[in-house]
Parts: sequence; C-alpha cells; structure tokens
Amino acid sequence: MDFGKAIVALKQGRAIQRSGWNGKGLFVVKQIPASINADIIPKMQSLPQSAKDILMSRENPHIDYTNQMLIVNPDGRADSWVPSSSDVFAEDWRVIGEETFLTRMKEEAADLYYRKEKLGEFLGSEKVSLVSETQKTLLKKQYDAMCEYGKILDERIVDIEKQ
Repeated sequence: MDFGKAIVALKQGRAIQRSGWNGKGLFVVKQIPASINADIIPKMQSLPQSAKDILMSRENPHIDYTNQMLIVNPDGRADSWVPSSSDVFAEDWRVIGEETFLTRMKEEAADLYYRKEKLGEFLGSEKVSLVSETQKTLLKKQYDAMCEYGKILDERIVDIEKQ
C-alpha cells in the first residue's frame, strides 16, 4: 500500500511497517494523544529531573502528547520517527496483523525481484571479473533459477487473484 493509506492506518491506531526495510521486526505507531498532569509528572521515568523541575514550576504543570510517531525496534527500543522521502513515496507499506497468504506471497515475489535485479547488476558489471569461473557459472545458474522462481510466483499470484 502507499504512504497515504499507511497514514490512515496509523490514525486508526494500527501498526505499520515497510516490507522493504532491512531491519525486520521494525514497526511504526502513532502515539496515543495524552495529557499528563502535575500528579504524574514527578513519577515519570521518561523525563530527566531538570524537565520535571521546569514543568512543575509552571502555573499549570502538564504535558500534552500529540501527533508523534514511534518506530519500535525488535529489541523493544522505541524512538521518535519522521518518515524519509523514500518512505513517503514507497508502495510497500503494510498493516501488521493484516497479512494474508497472498500479501506474504507478493512480498516474497518483491523481495526475490529485488535480489534478482541486484544479482543481474553484479553479473553485468566489471566486478564479476573478480570471482572465479566456477562462481560465475554458479551465479548465472542462481540468476536463472531466480528468474524461473519469480515466474512461478507471478503465475500463482495471478491465479489466486482470479479466484
């Protein structure tokens, strides 16, 4: 899906990710808007004491969390997130938990296509001269097998979409 649809999913409270991200297990969520009042601020673990002191010295101590996105890593670490231009224009966004057999197959085909293109670029470059003849032969066989596998996946996808 495109980024516009991914934003709609975020606004609905769903988690999203790109299948093209190298870090598998990463996902993005929109933080739920919240108002933190003076009773909670001193107990917050996520604020340094200096911030708590400043906030508590104000006439109406509070924090209003709004419109933030978090990227959550597989190890549980969460960071604020702002999309890059390549994220904005990507078409490989998906909502986590809504994967189907077909979406997984399409992702597999897209991943295979990307890897096949990279291998094809290598085989067509001067860098291929750095590998042995045996490796060149095996890489060409691998490329041909990837092409055949891609055709099979494409046929399966078309067949499933007809049903």
